[in-house]
Amino acid sequence: MKLIRFGPAGHEQPGVLLDDQTILDVRAIAFDIEDFNAHFFATSGLRRLEGLLREPTRKCLPAAGVRLGSPIARPSKIICLGKNYADHAKEFDAEIPASPVLFSKAPSAIIGPHDPIELPPGADTCDVEVELAIVVGRKMRRVPEAETLSCIAGYTVLNDVTDRVAQREGKQWFRGKSADSFCPIGPCLVTTDEIQDPHALRLYSKINDRLLQESDTSRMLFRLPFLLSFISATITLEPGDVISTGTPGGIGSAQTPPVLLKSGDRVEVGVENVGVQSCKVL
Repeated sequence: MKLIRFGPAGHEQPGVLLDDQTILDVRAIAFDIEDFNAHFFATSGLRRLEGLLREPTRKCLPAAGVRLGSPIARPSKIICLGKNYADHAKEFDAEIPASPVLFSKAPSAIIGPHDPIELPPGADTCDVEVELAIVVGRKMRRVPEAETLSCIAGYTVLNDVTDRVAQREGKQWFRGKSADSFCPIGPCLVTTDEIQDPHALRLYSKINDRLLQESDTSRMLFRLPFLLSFISATITLEPGDVISTGTPGGIGSAQTPPVLLKSGDRVEVGVENVGVQSCKVL
């Protein structure tokens, strides 16, 4: 399934994107499913959706022209991986990490997959970072590696937009990565049954049709089972939490000359079989 949230910003409704490019209107046949949030994932919501797809009276609407929000309601946590691809680690500070580097983004930074990215006043050193993101499906605390993949609800695309000056000045990453609109997510949450191998997906980023990043998730330094077990060993993960798995090399600030975001640009990021985002920069 491809879960989406559609409608005006702040008033999104849960839906499922179907193969014929129509949207199953979830609330139209299941008014008690308020949103794709922690409660939904914790109460077997995905199984409920599978049943709704078989309903003969299901209500669908055309997807064309419909605004998409983030495919999940605001999560309690967005945990990101720094330097999880060797080529990005080398272009960033040349240090390959011996263990996962974790940081967070503010949930208030989330926007939809085609909403505009708004640069803060004076921010002229901002980068695009394409990432495969995991959405947690059930509570995770001290979960062994062998059991972690069964805890995943699905996968989505996250653009870890970053202000490099703010990142360096604070000597920590939170402010430079958490500005409003610096976390486009979506377009869909693709359930795990549709992704045969999350470690074999092409991912890329473009600015104004110029290809910057192009890699494959097989190049991650720390793979998903280890990451989820490592994080849940000390941090309890809640249903609906987002884990973003790092970006490959090729970021704009490492180009010669640098290719940085500016007003009027069009940003495209995509992950194979998961989705493509396209955002204008303001």
